[in-house]
Amino acid sequence: MKRFLATGVACLAMANAVQAQEAAGAEPTLPMNQPRDWSATLIQDATGLHDIMIDSHPGTHDPLNPAFRPRLEEGLTVALERAKTTTDAGGWWWALRAYVASFEDGHVGISITQPNYGFATRWPGFLTVYRGADQVVADRDADAAAPPLGARLIDCDGVAAEPLAEQRIGQFRGRWFLEAQRVLYGDWQFLSAHNPWISEMRQCRFEADGATQVYALNWRATPDDIYARRAKLAETASTDFGLKHFDDGGFWISTPSFNGDPSGQIHAQLTALLADMKAKQEALRLAPYVVLDLRGNGGGSSHWSQLMAQILWGDDWMAAHPEPEIEAVEWRASDGNIAQMTEFRDQLRASNGLPEYIAWAETALTGMKAAQAAGHVYWRSANEEAPKNAPTPSAPQLMAGRVYVLTDPRCGSACLDAVDLWKTAGGIQIGRETSADTVYMDVRNPVLPSGLAQIAVPMKVYRGRARGNNEPQRPSYVIEGDMTDGAALLTSIRRLQPN
Repeated sequence: MKRFLATGVACLAMANAVQAQEAAGAEPTLPMNQPRDWSATLIQDATGLHDIMIDSHPGTHDPLNPAFRPRLEEGLTVALERAKTTTDAGGWWWALRAYVASFEDGHVGISITQPNYGFATRWPGFLTVYRGADQVVADRDADAAAPPLGARLIDCDGVAAEPLAEQRIGQFRGRWFLEAQRVLYGDWQFLSAHNPWISEMRQCRFEADGATQVYALNWRATPDDIYARRAKLAETASTDFGLKHFDDGGFWISTPSFNGDPSGQIHAQLTALLADMKAKQEALRLAPYVVLDLRGNGGGSSHWSQLMAQILWGDDWMAAHPEPEIEAVEWRASDGNIAQMTEFRDQLRASNGLPEYIAWAETALTGMKAAQAAGHVYWRSANEEAPKNAPTPSAPQLMAGRVYVLTDPRCGSACLDAVDLWKTAGGIQIGRETSADTVYMDVRNPVLPSGLAQIAVPMKVYRGRARGNNEPQRPSYVIEGDMTDGAALLTSIRRLQPN
């Protein structure tokens, strides 16, 4: 049966980059702060975004997603209506963010092209985060007028906490039905960053220790350390690539990214990690446990997780325990997508990439060109039909101990592919619920007409994927507490070991 390399082109960590830009509160520099007609700029960029999606996104012609085209047109209508009253960069930016969020697709993203640009932020002296279904105060200044730590938000200006979050955050982030989105962006409830499409609340009700109290909000500039404080609230692990061996014989393998860019540093780090795993293959297979740490991994190329699985479980075991096959991949045959794949193939050649990876890029490129020449919307790469009566191959279990797959809410794209693959092979997911993705994959990053922002646009669509659209992976064992505390996580994992 034919196999696919699921994600060849590295996906940008759009959400992380944009969140960092917005939170930094940096002083704007050229070209963002030069005088311009922001209404006209919004019209130009919203129209450009629309046209790029029409030209290159596989959803535009997807017969299985008839809602895509109306959503694309409705988003443009809203953006153009907002352009009538847009007067500054904030109006431009947040209108575009809302347009991108309306696709409900983590692979459709946007970021400002100017390095280190950020909108100055304001707050009322405290921040809330999600704790389960509740929004609770998790950070505050020493201000008697602010609600206490742990206080639960009830409503603001007569709007209940959850619809308020959908208006203030979900409208501009998308996929608000996902736990991961709420974990990652819930602290935006009480942050303001020059967004004219929402207003700063005047008063809110909180419940603490069984008592309800109304608090008037005093909005002011955020403190200089707001980004560090927010990062701590988000419990975002900052891990390095590597393999650790513990005294009890267990191993910990950290892969905070699967970036597939052959010219980047991450590619070299992953290559070195695979070599280290290969050198320690026998010890890994005899270990009482192996932790595959995916914290912070937003995706990239599924090629890496496939190679890691082969080192651990072996080719025979993976053949005997295949993950559900994708029926086909359909690539949107457009000039922009063909140009992106051409550049990617050339990078692989220049960096002496793996032959099978270069062959994969060549095949996709040749197929898209042929489809375009024939006037077809897609180039389809289908799996070969497996014989109905083929026996299931048998193979020995080479892993003596348990394999734990550690996830957090940032796991998306090729990280999800890794979870799919490793769980099928026998891995046990632990940690927190992942993010989710649609069946639209492999992004490229065209710049919008103004030059001030770039977007992420998927180039292909999976057909027949077992995991559905925007469906997260949920752990068998939820680990509560600080996901950045490696020592505490290791203790929790050791407690899961059989006696």
